[in-house]
Amino acid sequence: MDQNETRKGMVYRHPWELSRTRMLIDEWKRFTDSLGDGDARKIKCINVGAGDLFFDDAFIKRDKRIEVYAVDIGYDIGEDEVIPCESGYQTRYIDNYICRRDDPFDYSVMMDSLEYFQDDRAYVTRLASVVKSGGYMLFTLPAYKKLFSAHDVHVGNLRRYDKKEAEAFFSSIEGIEVVYSRCFYFSLFLTRLIQIKTKARIDPKQKITTGWKHSEKSPVTRIVKGLLNLDYRLGKHLPGLSLMMVCRKK
Repeated sequence: MDQNETRKGMVYRHPWELSRTRMLIDEWKRFTDSLGDGDARKIKCINVGAGDLFFDDAFIKRDKRIEVYAVDIGYDIGEDEVIPCESGYQTRYIDNYICRRDDPFDYSVMMDSLEYFQDDRAYVTRLASVVKSGGYMLFTLPAYKKLFSAHDVHVGNLRRYDKKEAEAFFSSIEGIEVVYSRCFYFSLFLTRLIQIKTKARIDPKQKITTGWKHSEKSPVTRIVKGLLNLDYRLGKHLPGLSLMMVCRKK
């Protein structure tokens, strides 16, 4: 969850966030499982735009070797401050992580954050500099330029990404290669497309953009999350509201 929305009073997580966390961990573990040396050492991950660490906590619960270093403009912390996750494992907040080239990370995660950067190429290049050779760089991005709408403007997105152009973009950055890509959530793609076609208005005063009125255990939440999980599994070759890119550091 975004730090800003947490501070504005958001309580319940949207089924989209719950589903995305489960599906992406299942998808990405086939890449991250190959990292490290068994249980002999920690696997170091840097998450840029980590928010309230919900995703990281879930990932740590699935793989106890992971040590997360979290970066987010919403943090007001000191360098290398250590905080506990709900799972009982530690996460580190860090600021000046670009200086850590002598101790690179096994992989990086950047979920729905790159679209906020003016110079996305420069940032991916900088991020790649702190990932070790053979490590993975995992991204999710808002998909399809034609879906750029008042919603994107409201949340501060500078762009959306078409799949082929994104593949070319990441492939053109020296030192990394694209190893996997796909769109996901076809149902949400259709919903956003309808909103654009019908010129649905966005409340400019809306503070929370992913609000949800039901708890995680609510039948409504469970049903919607289940449908999104099914959408993810069946929609590999369909358009989607989001785009996943998996890159490997050469």
